[in-house]
Amino acid sequence: MTDGYTIFASSVAAIIARLCTHPIDTIKTRLQANSHSRSVGQSNAQWLTYIIHQGGSSPSHSLWKHVPRQLYSGLSVTLLFSVPALSVYLSTYESTKRYLDHHNLARHDQLVNHMLSGATAEILAGTLFTPMEVLKNQLQTSPTRMTAYPLARHIYHQEGLSGFYRGYWMGLVVFLPHTVIYFSAYEHFKSMLGNGRGDRYASHLPWGYYLVASSGASLISSAVSAPLDIIKTRWQVSASEQGKSYRQGSWQIAKHLWVKEGQWKGLTKGLAARVVWAIPTTAISMTVFEIVKDYRRLLV
Repeated sequence: MTDGYTIFASSVAAIIARLCTHPIDTIKTRLQANSHSRSVGQSNAQWLTYIIHQGGSSPSHSLWKHVPRQLYSGLSVTLLFSVPALSVYLSTYESTKRYLDHHNLARHDQLVNHMLSGATAEILAGTLFTPMEVLKNQLQTSPTRMTAYPLARHIYHQEGLSGFYRGYWMGLVVFLPHTVIYFSAYEHFKSMLGNGRGDRYASHLPWGYYLVASSGASLISSAVSAPLDIIKTRWQVSASEQGKSYRQGSWQIAKHLWVKEGQWKGLTKGLAARVVWAIPTTAISMTVFEIVKDYRRLLV
């Protein structure tokens, strides 16, 4: 399915998923980018308020009035890039999987097929996801009311086109294992659920099955890749922060998180928010995509 149905399915999936989960993504990004630790005695509500308001004072009516705008920072950039990026991602995964099957390259080992297909999809889609992440992360963590176009101009003038690909290789380090784990688990869960219905239904399941399979796979993959994701986020955000000495790269960030921010506590900062964001985002995306794909099969 590499025709208009792919574009339509992935576009609808991307828009619905991002609109629903962008506020959680903003909280996740701010948690990961924030180098401050939670104060002793600080309640969950107080800590969340601190993160939402970027370290501002205690909440007032005027502060909370702007919460929706703050939590949807960077949404326009996210929608602009995520629609084509998800189209590339899902269509590449589907076409690579079929290609490997057709040429008997991994027909007898579906796990290898899913791993190679997922890795190929991530490498190609990363060329669109990385600029989105760079712009989105900086917009989400900026204490000022920055907009996308001035930020893009600033990055281009300071770093050229390479500035939009800050963290691309780090992103592959994060998302290649994430994608491989996700699709391996997702296809396994789909197979388990499909086997209970017989071979006839192996590739056509009720939407609830897709939701369960995707949620379970997303839980596993997002939890495993969380420490690498926080390093990537710090690296991408550091370009817009003054006084941050992360220019030596990911190793220095990892060392700082381990030594200065509580070892595993630092490396898993924002883990809960990442999982809470990843599950609905991925579940909505894959369920919508699979439903449209199944509907197409019924028409041909």
